[in-house]
Amino acid sequence: MKKTVAVIFGTFAPMHKGHIDLVQRAKRECDRAVVIVSGYQNDRGQQIGLGLQKRFRYIRETFNDESLVSVFKLDEEGIPPYPHGWKPWLAALTDLITLSSDEELVFYVSEEEYAEELRSRGYRASCTERNFGISATLIRENPAKYWNSIAKPFRRHFSKNVLVLGSASNGKTTLVRDLGRYYSCPVSLEYSRHYQQRYNVRDDELTGKDYNYLLTGQYRQTSNLIDSDTNRGLVIADTNATVTEAYYDYYIGETSSSFHSLCADTVKSEKWALIIFVLPTGSYIDDGYRDMTMADSEIRHAFTEHLKELVAKNHPHTPVAFIGGSYAENYSQAIQLIDTIYNEFAPSDKWFD
Repeated sequence: MKKTVAVIFGTFAPMHKGHIDLVQRAKRECDRAVVIVSGYQNDRGQQIGLGLQKRFRYIRETFNDESLVSVFKLDEEGIPPYPHGWKPWLAALTDLITLSSDEELVFYVSEEEYAEELRSRGYRASCTERNFGISATLIRENPAKYWNSIAKPFRRHFSKNVLVLGSASNGKTTLVRDLGRYYSCPVSLEYSRHYQQRYNVRDDELTGKDYNYLLTGQYRQTSNLIDSDTNRGLVIADTNATVTEAYYDYYIGETSSSFHSLCADTVKSEKWALIIFVLPTGSYIDDGYRDMTMADSEIRHAFTEHLKELVAKNHPHTPVAFIGGSYAENYSQAIQLIDTIYNEFAPSDKWFD
C-alpha cells in the first residue's frame, strides 16, 4: 500500500485555526502533509499588504516545529484564473512536491466542486468542512473580533500599533502607561531609561555605540510585545527609531552612515497605525538621568521641530496627530484618536470570556 501525502492549498490571507485544524487532521490521517500557499499579483492578500512571500513565510513560521508538515509557495501569475487553469496549476503544484515511488497525493478541500474536479483528473480528494465557522474574509473585515482565530504569525500584520513620541519630560511615558491600563493592552516603554538605569549613564554621556544599542533594543522590545500572547490587537509604544535618531543628532551631532543606515532599515520594519506627537508643555523635570540643557525652552523647541521633520521623513504615510494641552486633555484626546483606529474592530466583552 502506498503512503499518502495530504495536500492543503489556498491563499491563506490570513491563515486561521480552521486551516490549521485541517492541516493537523490531514497529517494524522496521512503519512505527512504539504501546504501549498498560492497567489498572484494584486490578489486578496496583497490588497491588504499580505503578499504571497509574506504569507509563505508566516505559514512556514506557523509550522516551524512540525516535521510532518512542509510548506511550499506557488506563484499563480500567468496561470488562467479558476476554473480554467486546472491543468497548468496542477502541473506547477506537482513540480513543487517531491514524491517517492511509494507515495501518492490526497487533496484535502472544503469545496465539493474542487473534489469532483480533482477526482476527474485522477487524484484522490477528501472533502471536509473546516471547523469553527471562521473564514479569512471575516477576519479581514474584522480582525479584532476574530483575533483568537488568526494564526499567530499573521497577528503581527493585523495588530494596531500606536506610537507616542515627543521630547523628554512632557508626560508621554505616564500617558502610555495610563492608555495601556485603559485598553488592557501591552505597552513598550522607553528602552533608553532601562538601559541608562542599568549602566548608570546620563543622557549627555551616551556614545554613538550606545545609540546603536538603544535603537536595536527599542525595536526588539516592541517587536516582542507585538508577537506576544498579551497582544490582543493593540500595542502602544513610547519612542521608536525616529526618536532615537533625533537624540543622536542632538547629542552626537556627527553624520554616521552606519547609524543612520541602521535607523533607516529599522524604520522600514516598523508598522504604525497612528503616531501621537505630544508637544512640550509644563516644566522640564530632572529625573537623575536627563541632560538639563533641554530645559531651555528654545533648545526644547528646536529639538521638537527637528523631531517633526524626522517624523515627516521617516513616516510619510502614517497618520500623525499633535496634542499639547494639559495632561487630562492629552489623555482624553489620545483615547479619542486611538478609538478611531481601534474601536471599529474592538472585540466585544464576550470575546474576552
